[in-house]
Order: sequence, then C-alpha cells, then structure tokens
Amino acid sequence: MKKKLINYLISLMIIATTFGQEVDQIKLANEYYQSKEYDKAVDIYKKLSKEKRNIPQIHSNYLDLMINNDKPDDALKYINYVIKQYPGNSRYRVDQIYVARLLPNQKEYKRLKDALYDASRGNVNTLKKIAEELSQRQLHNDALVFLSHARVESQDSKAYALDFAKNYSSLGNDPKMIAEYVNFASQQTRHVPYIKNILQELLSKESIKEILEEVLIIRSQQYPDDVLYNDFLMWLYIQKNDYYGAFVQAKAIDRNSQRSGNTVMQVAKVAYDNQAYGDAILFYDYIVTKSDQGSMREKAQFLSLLSKEKKLTEKLPIDKQALYQIAGAYQQFYEYTTETNPYRLQALKNKAGIMAYQLNELDTAINILEKLKNLPGITKTLEAQVKMDLGNINLIVGNHWEASLLYSQIEKDNPYAAMGYEAKLKNARLHYFMSNFDLAKAHLDILKRSTTKEIANDALDLSLFIETNTMGDSNELGLMEYASISLLMYQNRFDEAREKLEILTNTQLGHPIRDDSFWLLAKLDKRMGNYKEALSSINTLISNYSEGVLGDDALFMKAQILEEYLDNRSEAQQVYRQFLEDFPGSAYAVEARRRFRILRGDGLN
Repeated sequence: MKKKLINYLISLMIIATTFGQEVDQIKLANEYYQSKEYDKAVDIYKKLSKEKRNIPQIHSNYLDLMINNDKPDDALKYINYVIKQYPGNSRYRVDQIYVARLLPNQKEYKRLKDALYDASRGNVNTLKKIAEELSQRQLHNDALVFLSHARVESQDSKAYALDFAKNYSSLGNDPKMIAEYVNFASQQTRHVPYIKNILQELLSKESIKEILEEVLIIRSQQYPDDVLYNDFLMWLYIQKNDYYGAFVQAKAIDRNSQRSGNTVMQVAKVAYDNQAYGDAILFYDYIVTKSDQGSMREKAQFLSLLSKEKKLTEKLPIDKQALYQIAGAYQQFYEYTTETNPYRLQALKNKAGIMAYQLNELDTAINILEKLKNLPGITKTLEAQVKMDLGNINLIVGNHWEASLLYSQIEKDNPYAAMGYEAKLKNARLHYFMSNFDLAKAHLDILKRSTTKEIANDALDLSLFIETNTMGDSNELGLMEYASISLLMYQNRFDEAREKLEILTNTQLGHPIRDDSFWLLAKLDKRMGNYKEALSSINTLISNYSEGVLGDDALFMKAQILEEYLDNRSEAQQVYRQFLEDFPGSAYAVEARRRFRILRGDGLN
C-alpha cells in the first residue's frame, strides 16, 4: 500500500513537471511568434501539438503560421488532426473550412461546409455561432449562408439583422447592408438611435444617402401606419439639409400619431437654427393655419415673425419697408394675443430691436422698452434683456456712462448667469470703444477665466487684439482710431466710419492694425452694398496678408460675395476650390466644400 502511494505521488510530480515545462514552452513559442521569429515558433508549436491539452493554447498562432508561410497542405493535415481530437468544436471545423478554401481543388471546401451545415441543421444558436466564426475568418459569404439558415429556422424575417448588415458591409454590398440596418431599427424603438449613429458615419457617401432614402420610401409605402420610417426619412432629410422633405415626413408623423403639429414645430426649429429662414416661415405658417391648439398657433405665429425678421436682416442692403411691416406685426401680436402668452412681451421687445438696430428710430425704441420694463408679468430674465437693449441704445446715441451703468446693473443682478457675463463683455467693449484699453483688458481677463465658452472666446479675441496692437513699438494711436471707427459702425454711422477707415488704411502703413483695417473696411462695404469695393479690400488682404489670421476669413468672404451678391458662380467656384486647398483645416472648410459641390453641380441640397 505504501509503495502504491509513493508511485502515485511520483506520477503526480512527473505530470506537474511536464505540465509546467509545457506552459514554459508555450510562453516561449508565443514570444518567438510576437518577435516574428517564426521558424523557432513553428518548431515548438509542432512538438506541443502532439498533446491534445496544448491545442487550445497554441491553435490560432500555429495555424496562422502555416497559412502565412504558404503551407496549406500542412495546415490541412494539422486541422484534420485537431478535428479528430475535438470533433464537436465548431470553431475548429470553421478553421478546417477556411484552410480547405485555400486549396486549388474546392471540392473539399464545399464538402466540409455542407457537412457542417448538416451537423448544425435545426439548431439556431449553433448556426448563429458558426456564422460569427466564419465572419471572424473573413468568410463573409459563407457566414451569410449560415445566417440565412438561422433566420429561416427562427421564422423571423428580420432576425440577426445586425449580423447580416456587418457581413454585407465587409463585402461592400451597400444596398443590402442598409436594408438590414433598417430591419434592425424596426425591431425595437430603442435600436433607432444606435442605427442612426452608425448611418451618420456612412452618410458622407452620397450613394449611401440615395440607397437609404430609397429603402425608407419603399418601407413607408409598405407600412403606411408605421411612423418609424417617416421618422427615419425626416432624420435623413435633415442630414441632407432638405428641410422641406423633413417637413413632409413631419406632417405624416403628426397625422398618424395625433401629435397635433409638434413634429412640424421641431423641424421648423431645426430649419431656423440652421438659418433656413424661408423654410422655417413656411413650416410655422402651416401650424398657424392648421393647428387646432391656440397656444401652439400663437407660438408658431411669433416664431414665424422672428424668422421673417431674421431673413430680412441677413440680406444686404436691408429692406426697411418690409421691416416696418414686421415691426407692425409684432405690435399686433402684442395687442391681440392672450395676456398669458409667453411670447407677447417678447414681441414688443423685438419691435423695439427693429426700431433701434435696423431703422435707427432710437427714441421710439427707448419709449417701447421703458414701457415694457414696467409692464406687469415681465420676468426677471426679460427685464434684464430690456435693460441690455437700453444699454445698447444709450451707447448708440452716445450716452456712454448711462450704458455702462445699465450693463453694471445687469451684471450685479445676474452674477453667475450668462446674462451677467454678456453684460460684463459689453462693458469691456464699451471701454474699448472709449480707448480705455487697460480697463477693458481687466474686464476681459476675468471673462476669459470664468464664463460660457462663446463669451470666453469673444473676450479672448478682443483681449488678444488689444494686446497685439499695443505691444512693442506699436503706438496706441492706430488702435484708438480703429476703436472709434468700430463705435461709429456700432452706431450705424457708416459714411463717417468709411471715410475714417480710408484714412486709417493709408496712414498706418507699418502698424499691425492695418490688415484689420482692410478687413473692417471690407465688412463695412459689404454691409453698405458696396460689393466691388469690398472685393478690393479683400484682394489687398489676400495679396499682402494671406499668412495672417484673417487669410481664411478674407478668401471665404470673397467667394461668398461672388456667389451671393455678384452672381459670378464660376469665379466663386474657383475661389472655393482655392480656399479648400489653402485652408483645409479652417472652421469654414465644411461650408466651403458644400458650396463648392453645389456650384460644381453635384446636386447636393
């Protein structure tokens, strides 16, 4: 008995020693594999493969080495041996198919594939697992065959849609890939955002947009009561900036889901946010005429007026008669809507803004705002906005200290809100206009550290501008004149500003303010409708200061003026092309590329 126990312990020690040696050998072979010493790795793997227990640890590397060294016969011999050791392992059988496919005679490849299907027929989970393993081996067509069998067995025509889509994607079959992605999205609502994220990456290809649109239109016709496809189409049209197309789908969604116009309102807001004001007006007016909800109608009516105002003020020169009509419409909205309407007082404020900033009727604007400030029901936020407008108007008429006092009140009442930061920025800009550069920088330095991103960026830009034009040998006279001209422009005294800018560009020849002066002159001429004069200043900038920070701004504005105001589409196209070559990383690059493609005739929306 004692002798048997000793022999048993000795056997255990031998097994443990052998196992430890094998583990060390596997690690050594893997190290050779990683360091690309393949011959050494193969020798060790070959010895280790004789023991069944080692196969799972060495299989992938060993098989790949034989395949990559163009030894398919050795690989087939090895994998056949592995199958005998593990006859029920689908992964090894897939590898057997993979190796057989490398042989000149494809009969064995077909036989093995058919045999694997016969062995897994009727077992949906096994068919799906084999499809995944085939896909990992880049055998995507074979994976699709097994997925198709699994789909039939599951009796679900949309089963495994994501797996189908990934395999079709690898094969470059975009139409079937898109169809399967849509299948997956249609299975559960929670799938939709995931699929939209995937498609978002693919929509840079124009052909993908066309395929997706075609698939969705067909599905929406097949299933007219399922708003999923309308929602998808609406999303697609928004990606294409085709807001009218999105509007059509939004109407269908509202009609089929009793949403009473909410979806159309959402599309109208998207159009407005993307400055497609004409579309926004159309959509809001549709709600005004069709909605049976009074509050929604009034909201749409106000937002339609706001869109009309934006559309008028973005086009130069401004149509003042049309703006008077909008101002009158705001007044009517204020007078005839219900007192509880949250946009009623805002309409009065907007009217004052038109009178002050566009029509230069400053006294009228002040009277409206003073009245509005004391109306019952005004919110703290709107009251602060009214004070902001009063500060702006006082700055326009030259009451600088009254303006500063109003800005300071807003800042004090809203110390940690965006409104307070905006007021502080306006106070800083007021000091800049008055050539109090040190005081302006003190305000700006605070804003750079603790505020919203947009205001922080504006503060940083103005601070750097002051610093650049007051440092070194640069005297402050050039900046003082530039700041006073900027104030004239803010006050809509354009003729005076232009006269002084002409002098500034011709006298400050060596001052760093000179390129900024040409840029300001170009913007002023564009605003005044002097498009050819604006191009002259821009061309000076491009010729003499193209390496400066205004280089991309100048070239983009040149293309924009040629396209939108001088109707010189061919030259605009050339300038957009030059822009994309010279400034590929510019913030304007995406818009420049879109405009270039439209001018080239690519048919983009």
